[in-house]
Amino acid sequence: MFRLYDTEITSVEPFMEIAKTSMESYELGEALKVADGAVTKCGPTDKATYIYMGEKGDQAIVMPVLATRRFEVPYTALPTVGKKVTLHTDGLQITSTDTGGVFDVVSVDQASGTATGYFR
Repeated sequence: MFRLYDTEITSVEPFMEIAKTSMESYELGEALKVADGAVTKCGPTDKATYIYMGEKGDQAIVMPVLATRRFEVPYTALPTVGKKVTLHTDGLQITSTDTGGVFDVVSVDQASGTATGYFR
């Protein structure tokens, strides 16, 4: 699950409500993008524009992904600091694959199995 680690800006952007894609369900902290006016799941090389935080009826409650926000996320294989890696197919983790990467790894904590970085 993607969790906000820190932000470079002292003001906080509010959560937003956006239509969900029909027949999709999401998990807390899942990386999402927008397609056809609704949020949908990210594929491995899709740059996330939102992180799923909950729902209200047919609306997803999301946190915008900004270049100033660093996220902490579990990894499936040890990523390399300084590389842009792909998302795992579940949209809740990253991989060590740097071909077509969308998540810029800035640190790795092997003890906790997490990495921190940006969607840039």
